[in-house]
Amino acid sequence: MNNKKLAVFFDCENISATYVKETFDELANYGEVIIRKAYADWSNKNNKAWNDKFHKFTIEPMHIIPNVLNKNASDIKMVIDVMNTMISSKIDVIALVSSDSDFTSLVIDIKSKGFEVIGFGEKKTPESLRNAYSTFIELPIKNKTADSNDEGLIEILKDAINSTKEENDYTLISTVGTYLKNKNSSFIAKNYGANTWGDIFKKYSNIFEISYLDDRKSKIVVKIKNDR
Repeated sequence: MNNKKLAVFFDCENISATYVKETFDELANYGEVIIRKAYADWSNKNNKAWNDKFHKFTIEPMHIIPNVLNKNASDIKMVIDVMNTMISSKIDVIALVSSDSDFTSLVIDIKSKGFEVIGFGEKKTPESLRNAYSTFIELPIKNKTADSNDEGLIEILKDAINSTKEENDYTLISTVGTYLKNKNSSFIAKNYGANTWGDIFKKYSNIFEISYLDDRKSKIVVKIKNDR
């Protein structure tokens, strides 16, 4: 069981309310979310879709008064609250839900202070922000296994295996996962429609061969088929 304490901050002027449930479902895998805040001008009718989410998911709405001179008032308030949370709360993980590249510097600063930072954002999220996170999860979260014709993903997996394999051509799947995540925080199985990399390798069983190192099947190795 994961006992980490999390804080999540929603940039509601930059992300859809439809992603709230899947965000919390995913965060449950990391620990307990004890701080939940959402930022926007709540007098704006365009944000009314969030209203029923506050009570359902116990989110604290942070009202931002529109400021003509500073269009980023919501972002600034969110940054201040994140920094204060890091100082005053016993938090292990910070999660940001936004596709806005303006948060890149904040994410880098949070990581430099030793916190794990999980990011959620739509496909439009720029690479600079994706790569800044400890882990980046694209919204909506895919619930189907990746297409077996996805040559781009296959090449990524082959590169990871070739970069980490032992003399017998096998490598631990956990090692592949670590290698990919270190290379790009977007390279997690969840972003390719599966819970684990093992599930994806099984999907591509015509290309990859997996074996178990123990009876409990807790340690799994993989190699490229016909790789001599």
